[in-house]
Formats: sequence, structure tokens, C-alpha cells
Amino acid sequence: MTNYELADYAASMMGNFLAALTIYFSVVTAYVVAAFVAGDRFTRVQLAIVNSSFVIAAAIVGSLSVLIFKRFFSFATQVETPSTAFRPFDFTIPLGLLVFMIFVGSLVFMWNVRKRRDA
Repeated sequence: MTNYELADYAASMMGNFLAALTIYFSVVTAYVVAAFVAGDRFTRVQLAIVNSSFVIAAAIVGSLSVLIFKRFFSFATQVETPSTAFRPFDFTIPLGLLVFMIFVGSLVFMWNVRKRRDA
């Protein structure tokens, strides 16, 4: 691939990464709002449906976000740039940890809302 094709593909991957990350944050926000508004009134079946839907959606979209960023980084580092130009930084591991911590934090938030009802 030429340098221009690599740069275009890397830019496309960055756009895909940002879209996937936005979808991930939308899924997390919807879950947290549902937990805050109605978490203490869910029946066990409703809670199982909401939690399983969240776990599946967040796991898929969160993993996809990390993998797309990893793909972006691999192409961005292949683009030849002047030595003074910005060099991409590989934050795949911190991104993965952030996605995981937000995921766990959301589940803990729902648990705290449910625990508050039981008290």
C-alpha cells in the first residue's frame, strides 16, 4: 500500500473506533440510567434480562472498540511521517482497562442500587 492509502485506512479505522466507543458509552449510560431510575423495582426476571443484555452488549462493543483501536494503531505506525510529526501512542492496554473498569463499575452501581432497596 502507498503512504496515502495507509493514512486513509488509518483515518478510517480511527473513525470506526470512535463510533464503536460512542456506542459502548451509550450502552453503559442506558444501563446506569435504568439502574438509577428503576433498579430497585426490578423483579428477578427483569433484572436477569437487563443484566444479561448489558453484559452481552457491553462485552461485544467494548471488545470491538479495543480491537479496532489496535488495528488503527498497527496501520498508523506504518505511515511514514516527518520526524517532527505526531507519533501515535499505543494505549490499547489502558483502553482495555478503562473499558473493563467502566463495565465492572456499572454492575457494582446496579448492585448498590439493589442493596439500598434491601436495607
